[in-house]
Amino acid sequence: MTSISPSGFDLPPDALALRGVTKRFGTFTALDGVDFTLRAGEIHALLGENGAGKSTLLKIVRGLMRPDGGEIACGGQGRSFLTLEDARAAGIGMVHQHFMLVSSMTVVENLALAEAGASASLPRLESAVRERAAAIAERLGWTIPWQNPIADLPVGTQQRVEIVKALLSDARILLFDEPTAVLAPTETLELFRVLRALRDEGRSLVFVSHKLSEVMTLCDRVTVLRRGKTVGTVGIDETNPDDLARRMVGDARSQDPESASILRDDRKSSQPNRTDSAVVSFEQVSTRPQPMETTLRDIQFSIAAGEILGVAGVDGNGQAELIQIFQGLRAWKSGDIVLSGQRLRKLGVQERREFGVAVIPPDRHREGLALGLSVEENLSMDAARQPQFRRGFWLRRRKLREFSKQLLDDFDIRADHLSTLAGSLSGGNQQKIVIARALVGQPRLLIAASPTRGLDVGATAYVHRKLRERAEQGGAILLVSTELDEIVALSHRIAVLYEGRIVGITPADTPRETLGLMMGGKQGASHG
Repeated sequence: MTSISPSGFDLPPDALALRGVTKRFGTFTALDGVDFTLRAGEIHALLGENGAGKSTLLKIVRGLMRPDGGEIACGGQGRSFLTLEDARAAGIGMVHQHFMLVSSMTVVENLALAEAGASASLPRLESAVRERAAAIAERLGWTIPWQNPIADLPVGTQQRVEIVKALLSDARILLFDEPTAVLAPTETLELFRVLRALRDEGRSLVFVSHKLSEVMTLCDRVTVLRRGKTVGTVGIDETNPDDLARRMVGDARSQDPESASILRDDRKSSQPNRTDSAVVSFEQVSTRPQPMETTLRDIQFSIAAGEILGVAGVDGNGQAELIQIFQGLRAWKSGDIVLSGQRLRKLGVQERREFGVAVIPPDRHREGLALGLSVEENLSMDAARQPQFRRGFWLRRRKLREFSKQLLDDFDIRADHLSTLAGSLSGGNQQKIVIARALVGQPRLLIAASPTRGLDVGATAYVHRKLRERAEQGGAILLVSTELDEIVALSHRIAVLYEGRIVGITPADTPRETLGLMMGGKQGASHG
């Protein structure tokens, strides 16, 4: 094994420089001689498809993972980041996509814990930490409820806590791993304001994102990784989204079909015949008011066979509550929901699945997968309940394995073995498992909740293709997403949700300015 070497590294004093960094996991090479340079006072995007090596690179820089070879320098000085403390001492902080916070502890307790470690007395530190944190928050224009438990805070506020935590150690280099994946559009704009302010203070930022429009708006330079190798670095004024997409997925000869499709114009599935009876109808559905939740009020819409109805809106306007009704996790106080002539209220969770309701949940880690189980176990967990895969009380394991292998091939899930842990796969391949389970029975109604959140351009195109295929086969699809581009690209009609009400249902070619006003509460016209 080649160890990381801090010597003989003759580079200009950039904030951070990596040369020839390599990382292997068994026979798999995650990073293959990667070069990367971060200048002082810049926002530098790191782009690449899922599995390209972006997260691995960040973990090495942050001291969470040891490289097998290569050189790293900070400010022109060779460094070896063997631990988190090594990276912290070098002025490196990281804001993770999945926040590193203790949900049961208050904000100030989390900050004190990060500052002191488990060995120190937290109560004695809390006052001093809060004073320093409050000064940082004030400088950034934020108000943070220091004594509230993390679990009670909106996602955007939790992310602010993570940023304050990094700045408490006076980090000069900040790594942001998919920071907008969990944010509403307004929260993203606020984050960008703060990132620019941090850059203007002279800090250096690495920004990982799959959203090319964000990269073009925010960043100064872009480095693209593909299959663990550096494709190149380019100034933001020297490129465009199409160029970056091609760099990410390669030329036409090396692209997978789903990756190549992102470079072509998206086309909707054929227009459904809305004179047919609806697959599902919401009839004046309302829920009871609950603390910290959005109350649904008089929700009314229908979805025809072969139709994709998009639900647009800023996150937190009732999307979660709407999805939970379909999942059987939330009751409603009035109105009715009819699915192919059957009243949904009478069906339990398993009965809904058997009746043809499938859900792609909004959070694949918490709701869609058992990360500690194998790919085979995740693919077959629903099928294991079906009679054809059982013999009395016993599972027919060979038949389940054949079933899982077929799904692995049909949905192009890239895992070395069926025994591979689901948690070790890239985000795109994890989402393919979720989609495979949802679509294998050809459900009559599919609820797709943020189906491409956190995915790269190739995986996003794959998911879109699968949703269109199901609509072409006659399935009804409810697409719930805060990504307006996704809603417009896939939907036949768009319902806009605001404060628990549908303020209008419009054709998908409605001007975006109109949709934006509706997302802000302006009443729109309804078309069915």
